[in-house]
Amino acid sequence: MSRAWQQLKQEVTYWTQRDWSPGDTGAFFDQIAYEYDEINEGAHSYFRRFTDTLRIGNLPDNAHLLDVQARTGNGTATLWQHGKVRTAVCADVSYEFGQICQQRLHDLGFHDFRWVLLTDYQWPFADEAFDVVLSLESVEHFARPGAFIGELGRVTRPGGTLILSTPNVLWEPIHALAAITGLHHSEGPHRFVPYNMLRQAISRAGFQVEHAETTVLIPAGPQWLLDWGERLEDRTRHTLMPWLGLRRFFICRKLP
Repeated sequence: MSRAWQQLKQEVTYWTQRDWSPGDTGAFFDQIAYEYDEINEGAHSYFRRFTDTLRIGNLPDNAHLLDVQARTGNGTATLWQHGKVRTAVCADVSYEFGQICQQRLHDLGFHDFRWVLLTDYQWPFADEAFDVVLSLESVEHFARPGAFIGELGRVTRPGGTLILSTPNVLWEPIHALAAITGLHHSEGPHRFVPYNMLRQAISRAGFQVEHAETTVLIPAGPQWLLDWGERLEDRTRHTLMPWLGLRRFFICRKLP
């Protein structure tokens, strides 16, 4: 009970804080970095962020990629293994994630990348430097989502692609409950961003949303339940899913 009570207080702090720094987010993820893959190993919803990126992203082959909040490198690794990445920059606020990410990519045989620590909202990348920018479950961990998305726009070349995903705000209590009960790790410093606010920030950053889709109805469970959930997703993609799905995807094109 004591652990659950302490976690409840921490989750309330996350809900109510008005501001925090990228370093605060990095410090949280540093604490769980070496447990992160093990925690997510059985989470079907975690791997869906990568498979859904490939399914709906319409990505070019052999791109120069920026993976923002790359964490342990699974996103970059998946896209590289499918021929979507020629060179990459993996960036994160967590130094410990960076150590794991670099080791993972080297072990897989991908060496044409570099890793960068992000410490603020002014990133050390040239304007229009990347063909593809990947931002999976990241914007909610920055207290200034408009500034974060603005940087995504600055570093994407005209005609380039942004893949941005983020949790549906309706799932905030479920994420918190999973952390309180110990079923999953906490989200740490975060604020889930409403759909319309995201669309507006994406537009201000110079992108056109080419496709928006909400995915994942059943985040975990036995295979028969996951299969049933995906069939239901297909049948309700334009009716139920935009309201109740866990993850919102935005496939965006940078305007000239």
